[in-house]
Amino acid sequence: MTPQITRQTFLRGAAGALMAGALLRPGRASGEPNTAGWGPLAGAIGGQVVRPDDGARFATTKQVFNTNFNEATPAAVVTATSADDVQKAVAFAAAHRLKVAPRSGGHSYVGASTANGTLVLDLRPLPATIDLDEASGQVTVSPATGLYPVHEALAAAGRGIATGICPTVGTAGHALGGGLGADSRHAGLMSDALRSASVVLPNGQSVTASASNNPDLFWALRGGGGGNFGVVTSLTFATFPTSDVDVVNLTFPPEAFARVLLGWQNWLRSADRSRWALADAVADGHGSQCRILATGPVGSGAGTAEALVAAVGAQPTHTDHHTFTHLDLVRFLAGNLNPAPLAYVGGSDVLPAITADVARAIASARDAFPPAAGRVFVIMHALDGALAGVAPTATAFPWRRHSALVQWYVETAGPPSAATGWLNTAHQAVQPYSAGGYVNYVEANQPPARYFGANLARLSAVRQKYDPGRVMFSGMGF
Repeated sequence: MTPQITRQTFLRGAAGALMAGALLRPGRASGEPNTAGWGPLAGAIGGQVVRPDDGARFATTKQVFNTNFNEATPAAVVTATSADDVQKAVAFAAAHRLKVAPRSGGHSYVGASTANGTLVLDLRPLPATIDLDEASGQVTVSPATGLYPVHEALAAAGRGIATGICPTVGTAGHALGGGLGADSRHAGLMSDALRSASVVLPNGQSVTASASNNPDLFWALRGGGGGNFGVVTSLTFATFPTSDVDVVNLTFPPEAFARVLLGWQNWLRSADRSRWALADAVADGHGSQCRILATGPVGSGAGTAEALVAAVGAQPTHTDHHTFTHLDLVRFLAGNLNPAPLAYVGGSDVLPAITADVARAIASARDAFPPAAGRVFVIMHALDGALAGVAPTATAFPWRRHSALVQWYVETAGPPSAATGWLNTAHQAVQPYSAGGYVNYVEANQPPARYFGANLARLSAVRQKYDPGRVMFSGMGF
């Protein structure tokens, strides 16, 4: 019979480990991992402890959406079925000098939730919660709930929330890094809508983070990245009423990409917050194209198309126009509501403004992509509107006074080395203009200041307060 272990025993062991860790320099582990004693953990939780010697089950359980990381070997994957499971697993990790890598959607560019030697805490088996309080308009969501199910549940009440485009990204991972999307110009970031979160701290204690409870932790959770300060077990967000929108999709010749970028920004400068647009380009072995996708109030589509064509100064090769409900827009942007796992690499650069020189640099990076590396997407996200109405120091997300974010994303063909080589080329192309990067598109071997700018010192202080033993896995070293 497997011996049982109580939550209190875990917490006592974790407290001792953290006291030792507090004496060490920030960023250092408190000693070599002790991977013995998994049986008591398995007997104490409702979920499972899956270890490398579990063979095919481990190989399946450790996989994430980005198949480039399927060969990683965590010390164990612990599936949590309750917040109590999370507390016990985190306290066990602290007591055994293991780092915890929480997993919600598993979409990290660097495979952060399947890291070698870590205790991967898989939150997907937690009960799926999407609980809308109609009186307050707030919704409480479990951390691994995909973005599309949240939209689908809210649509029944005529409400929405600002999220990204990929439907299977986990709510926690997206929101805790900031959370850009098609509603950001009128509703801000998803993290701006966060009202409170339940967090299991690295000592195994469960706390609430909000404007009035642990406000420093709450500040860090809004843009400080997922899994850096504790394990979030639920999140409560403000929502907004939705309405139908016109959607205009303009495809331009690939050689017009630099002009498209300038036109996109110039149109946004004069557009009110009810309108939104992205500009992007795609290239692979079959060729390339670029476009502007814009949304606005019903009835505005024709005028939007005309204004965008004038701003670009080139005729589109194709135009299509739709009127969508908010949920239809989410589906349209997602394209595939059940995407299969795939291999990809990516990164980003934050840009103070899109000048002619910046536009040419981005276009040159697209042109330099080697088709044999796979398929590249160069995607422009606006950093204006409601998200710019928040002070850069009000939350951990620092990029409130910049114009745009360029996302470099490659679906790789074969080994990722060619794609990562091109990613370096893209960074170099815009290096004279780049202010940093977006933590949700984090890259390996990059300094944390690149993602947090002037907010890094405060973030580091919060991390030292709540995780002095560096129990939480962070590939950024702060």
